[in-house]
Amino acid sequence: MILPRLLLPLLLLLGSLTPAGGTELTVFAASSLSEALQEVARSYQTEHPDVRIALNFAGSQTLAAQIERGAPADLLISADPIVVQRLSSEGLIDKPQLLLRNQLALVVRCDLQPPLQTIAELGRPGLLLVIGNPKVPVGRYTRQLFAGLAADPVYGPDLIRQIEGQIVSEENRVKAIVAKLLLGEADAGIVYQSDINPATAGRLLAIPLPARHNPEAHYPLAKVQGASPAGDDFLAFLTCPAAQAIFTRHGFRSGEVP
Repeated sequence: MILPRLLLPLLLLLGSLTPAGGTELTVFAASSLSEALQEVARSYQTEHPDVRIALNFAGSQTLAAQIERGAPADLLISADPIVVQRLSSEGLIDKPQLLLRNQLALVVRCDLQPPLQTIAELGRPGLLLVIGNPKVPVGRYTRQLFAGLAADPVYGPDLIRQIEGQIVSEENRVKAIVAKLLLGEADAGIVYQSDINPATAGRLLAIPLPARHNPEAHYPLAKVQGASPAGDDFLAFLTCPAAQAIFTRHGFRSGEVP
């Protein structure tokens, strides 16, 4: 039997968090949530050993397309409020709630010479920059950042044109940006703050971005139509203090307004 290409990411992950027997939940989640959500799922399963959680990580556009084509899922955590609203209007998901917030981060290789200290230095000749594709959330947020900087007299449009001239790749997943940096295929990249973690320590360095121009990324959470009733309990767990503490440790912020 040949499996549809659309379902491969899900099926490849079914064995990662699946104790024998019990209820199975399938969670579709943005790839930027990979490490954090795996830890949250393990924590939940410690208290609920009878529940099996299958995690399908992909870009938010891909996840939406899978749901629209009938891929089985119980919960969706997206990095793209636009596609979530589309799925909601199509009647494919319940009313979404804001689970998490994130922001952009400029990261450079630690061995980059000469070192880069500010975003204004991204325009220097020869520097290789990787950003997100404009069709995916991290790419859209990056262009919001550029637009804000271009309108700011401290930076201006000429600098942004120089920076845009340094772009060598536009990726469909934020994890692909990180991978290119770690492989030495790029000097700098614009990712999420949650991508700065122990796995990149000593290899990637975060450069501060002007806070007034750094857009806030939102991660809506929704139950998929036809989902298992058992998904309600895991959905509630995602918003509890224990789960939120894990997300915070991974660089995310709560979706609740302080």
